[in-house]
Amino acid sequence: MDSQERARTAAALERYRPPYDLTADMLVVPALCPTAPLRQTFPRVPFLAVRGKTPLVLWFSRITEVCYCDAAGERRCEGGVETALYKELNIIALLRQRALFVPAIYATGERTIRIGHRYGMPKQPASMQVRVDTTRFEAQMMDGACESFARARLLGSGRGVAQMVSRLWPRQLWPARFPIGTDVRAMLQATPRVHVAHVRQGQLCLDTVWLPEAVSLLPVGLYLPHLRMRLPP
Repeated sequence: MDSQERARTAAALERYRPPYDLTADMLVVPALCPTAPLRQTFPRVPFLAVRGKTPLVLWFSRITEVCYCDAAGERRCEGGVETALYKELNIIALLRQRALFVPAIYATGERTIRIGHRYGMPKQPASMQVRVDTTRFEAQMMDGACESFARARLLGSGRGVAQMVSRLWPRQLWPARFPIGTDVRAMLQATPRVHVAHVRQGQLCLDTVWLPEAVSLLPVGLYLPHLRMRLPP
């Protein structure tokens, strides 16, 4: 990070201070990728491997509301239920321990990229689309010439599953570790609804050495509308 980038990031952090409370609509989908390129790229990371494959958990999301503290310490919120402040694709690789590894995050908002860099998050700018209605979720992200996408059908009202898992919230997640060595533990605060999703088509394709070829998304996922999460200071 050069001096100008550091200055811009510091200015954003001064104006938008943690903790950050996020509300998002997200589709969570598993995938399997080859372990060998991951280990070659990140040699000190203890990736979980099953027959040469590492499980990934990724989610396409649109962030609808962000709350933070301003420079005077007052709580501020931006956005709302019908607003898409920015969109993200998060990719998590499972490890052989109670922790997660985040090799890449793609986002459409410059501010969230700068704030993410303060945590050490590997956030990169990307072109992304997310469309949701009562029965469908569609997302698409371009990384150079590589296209990642998901097309899913949403099943049920989402209330039954949400009632079963609501006893778990709020809940602190396992540490999410980033390539530069930092980590963060997010807090899930609420999930009003949880839909089972049938992923009819989908792939993860990135312009990166740790994923040399596109991998298919597995056919079952979860759609979490209005999920609320906190990132700590």
